[in-house]
Amino acid sequence: MTHKLIKDKQTNGIDIQGWTVLSYKTSILNSQEIDAASADLGIPIPEMIFGNNFLSIEHTSGFKLEFKALPALAMVDQSSKSSDLIKVSYAREWFDKRRLVYNQQASNMVNQEHITDVVKPYDWTYTTKYNGTNLSVHEKMQFTPTTTEIIDIEQLRRPDPILFYDENILFEDELADNGTAVLTTKVRVMPSCFLILLRFFLRVDDVLFRIHDTRIYHRFGTNAVVRECSTRESSYKEIRAKIPRSNGEDLSLLLDSNWVSSQLPEQSSWTEAANLEQ
Repeated sequence: MTHKLIKDKQTNGIDIQGWTVLSYKTSILNSQEIDAASADLGIPIPEMIFGNNFLSIEHTSGFKLEFKALPALAMVDQSSKSSDLIKVSYAREWFDKRRLVYNQQASNMVNQEHITDVVKPYDWTYTTKYNGTNLSVHEKMQFTPTTTEIIDIEQLRRPDPILFYDENILFEDELADNGTAVLTTKVRVMPSCFLILLRFFLRVDDVLFRIHDTRIYHRFGTNAVVRECSTRESSYKEIRAKIPRSNGEDLSLLLDSNWVSSQLPEQSSWTEAANLEQ
């Protein structure tokens, strides 16, 4: 199968079977861009915001899907409801920890107050269920629920050569040194298909883990683009307890989103498909 790799200073990609896959990477936003983005979104933005980075897939039929940080952050809940739900579910663990830290290190009082203050105005975890921006030129190329189109797992397990692979960070925040919230994209293109993973990974130390995954799959030669979304969540304590005893006190697995994902129970999932035919 013929294909053409695309590579320049900031862009990597591939042209294959009428598709163009592009991953653009540049530096974090500068201060002026940060101020503008924060004003537009109405919330403080993450510490590391790669607002100009993107992953895009485009087909000659006019179908186009793009993944960027700012549209994802636009979906962060700014009402009190989301933050209150988190506080109700985990308040005792969270504030017990804050109280313990304060008693041990009174000098950290300002940091603890900061954490309490930021919970109410917006979801301080930056949780987003963003699953891409559809920029297709035809209305019929929007995603709709499906029960017939699926991601072919067996095909993805075959040892086919990988023609193109890339990872891209869209944003990351250390949650005032109390965990991490990160949104990333991964893409791999094989001779028979491509798969994209957009992952939001949240770890709040001693509180919870949460993952929202969006997978985009297309088998070349077909007209369907499949989008599968899932949400997984569990308490930090439950996931930490699943670390193999052979690891002892090594907690590095808790930093591995793939391992954490394999341990988290699925809360919800849904599958959609878009048609490349006009």
